[in-house]
Amino acid sequence: MKYVLALLCLLPAISPAAVRIVLVGDSTVNDQGGWGKGFSGSFNSQVQVVNLALNGRSSKSFRDEGAWNPALTAKPDYVLIQFGHNDSPGKGPERETDPDTTYRANLIRYIDEARAVGAKPVLVTSIVRRNFDEAGKIKPDSLVPYVAATRAVAKEENVPLMDLYALTRLQAEKLGPARCIEIDALDKDGKPDTTHLGALGRNQIGLIAAQEFVRAVPAMRSLLQTGPPPMQVVVAADGTGDFKTIQMAIDHAPFVRDGQRLNIEIRPGTYKERLVVPQDRPRTTFLGADAATTIITAAMSAKEAGGTFLSSTVDVQGTEFHAENITFENTFGVGSQAVALMIHSDRAELLRCRLLGWQDTLYAATGRQYYKDCYIEGHVDFIFGNASAVFDNCEIHSRGDGYLTAQSRTSPELTTGFVFYRSRLTAENQTKGSYLGRPWRPYSRVVFIDTAMDAFIRPEGWNNWNDAKNEATAWYGEFGSTGPGAGTGTRAAWARPMTAQQAAAFKPDVFLRGRDGWNPDVKDAK
Repeated sequence: MKYVLALLCLLPAISPAAVRIVLVGDSTVNDQGGWGKGFSGSFNSQVQVVNLALNGRSSKSFRDEGAWNPALTAKPDYVLIQFGHNDSPGKGPERETDPDTTYRANLIRYIDEARAVGAKPVLVTSIVRRNFDEAGKIKPDSLVPYVAATRAVAKEENVPLMDLYALTRLQAEKLGPARCIEIDALDKDGKPDTTHLGALGRNQIGLIAAQEFVRAVPAMRSLLQTGPPPMQVVVAADGTGDFKTIQMAIDHAPFVRDGQRLNIEIRPGTYKERLVVPQDRPRTTFLGADAATTIITAAMSAKEAGGTFLSSTVDVQGTEFHAENITFENTFGVGSQAVALMIHSDRAELLRCRLLGWQDTLYAATGRQYYKDCYIEGHVDFIFGNASAVFDNCEIHSRGDGYLTAQSRTSPELTTGFVFYRSRLTAENQTKGSYLGRPWRPYSRVVFIDTAMDAFIRPEGWNNWNDAKNEATAWYGEFGSTGPGAGTGTRAAWARPMTAQQAAAFKPDVFLRGRDGWNPDVKDAK
């Protein structure tokens, strides 16, 4: 029962337009040591892959433990079924099957029950164990009769077959024993595991599996990714992933090809690290499950580091950075600038992230940046820099009297600025209240559109940073502000109430468009 409950928790919400594929099998299929993650990443957003494969399960034990039932209740369009590794002799009576009798019967039962709920079953032969003979060929082993039985049942029952045994044998023999180490997982002693897959192996064989699936089911071919599928690695502090630290993943994950993305899945935990995503790591994704439980934190101040720009917990320099469900935090506190996240990245996207600090929390330095459904807190200039940045449906939380923004545009010709779109301004520990912003550089530009403002916003709204000349050059505008802090009638005389036509130029798809037509229609990473 505990396996059933755990698997049910893995089922994501069903998207009506999505094709749902459920994977069942053993550890060579699951996301940790198998091909499932690479398979999922090979399809576009119209495909949802639910991986219910479990370590150490056979065609018998998977059903006996109740793990098959969630696959049926997941309302799948396709069910991919791969067993064999744990059915073989020596695995114990709770797992062993006979390839000519009980194993065949189990496969047929899986097929019949999948069809009964309207799903299309697909049989998959097991990937090879990468053990070689002296001639450099894969040694025949206990998998062979189960592979033969799977092929026979697929033919007899008129079920599509993905012959991963044949394909991974060809791959392994082409690579040879020395290069197969590149795709092997490592065991607890750091030695090659010739059954399970490391990061490169999961991605390569996942792509092989996806290509074999669309060969067997041609109707799915149009849903493959048009570009190369992402390289996927896992960070887990407890050692159950590919790397224990995020910086190790950045530094040592396989390098991606042009147009390919590196997806770093960060398992829940508190990672006490200071990170750099360098320029030679473009298209990097930090992917967490929940920002409340996936935290990157440090406590560095500008005073200790030698400057504000040296204090960041995370420094992103590579283009097209993407983060989901991550907390970026600098816990230094009051008394110094202390950056949580610094981004020099064009076409950067953050989705459902938390940025926590006090002074100078977010340095949105350069490039076009899009923040969606994020929470950002601080109290002095805690969103600053000269990026073209849009904060869409974000909560901006002031922890004390101060300034929300300090934008630093240096020329009226520059297209940079901060746009707060359909967002919320909240606060705590206020006495005199806070300003919407002040100009770090003379041509500072900040716009609030359709944003709800609590009463802590000072009536004048804007501060000239003790220099009246800034009032002639800074561009501070509002349109559609609501709430007790939206006192546009009492705003500073040099602020700019905007018309609907002016506000339209600052909507995300317009303001961030650039010469390449970028429209950050953010979708969850696979």
